[in-house]
Amino acid sequence: MKRIAIIGDYNPNEESHCRIFDSIKDISEELEIELEVQWIMSDELDKSAEQLKTFDGFWFSPGSPYMNTPNVLTAIQFARENGVPSLGTCAGFQHMVIEFARNVLGMYGADSEENNEECPDAVIARLPCSLVYKKEQLKISDPDSIMARALGVDGFIGEYRCNYGFNEAYHSAFLNSNMIAAIAQNEDGYIRGFEVKRLPFFVGTLFIPQLDFKGDGSYRIIRSYLSAVLFGCNVEIP
Repeated sequence: MKRIAIIGDYNPNEESHCRIFDSIKDISEELEIELEVQWIMSDELDKSAEQLKTFDGFWFSPGSPYMNTPNVLTAIQFARENGVPSLGTCAGFQHMVIEFARNVLGMYGADSEENNEECPDAVIARLPCSLVYKKEQLKISDPDSIMARALGVDGFIGEYRCNYGFNEAYHSAFLNSNMIAAIAQNEDGYIRGFEVKRLPFFVGTLFIPQLDFKGDGSYRIIRSYLSAVLFGCNVEIP
């Protein structure tokens, strides 16, 4: 049986957390598959390679700041470097951005302003306009990407619960990297999600697809993620 670790600080009163369980259960029942799902609090995570390699997929959850950010960043780096299918939503996306900036782009002091206001490279910054309980029209930059095949390039609606997001001052640095396969962006071109090349599934989204529960919009990215967990590739589940 495939095992998924949800990493973050669980709050039973947070809809975006409960919907992670609901969405995995919903798709698993629809497809008559079984998955073992374990939520691991960030400060309780065993970040050793021996433990992390026991999971077939990771979902980095909303809810920042994490109680133990270094643990989460270690797990993200392990997943990216070892090709473990991974989805990060909201805070998960933010920390995927931080890990990528540090370990791929060489911005070793990269962080979120929420974690460290004095960091030299605040790749995650407070948004000029809050996106808490907001929705946006979004599109995917590359029609051949995993995100585009899951969501379509013509547009979909993304829903948010965040005050922090990608710092557009680093837009070119990310897009010029030859490891970025595609981005999700709003009508102004602001980055709301990204995908790393040559991996079964490594996608971070500032929008929260589990809030589109059983919908036909951003919820589709969860099906694509589970496909990668089950089959180790980006073949869509029929």
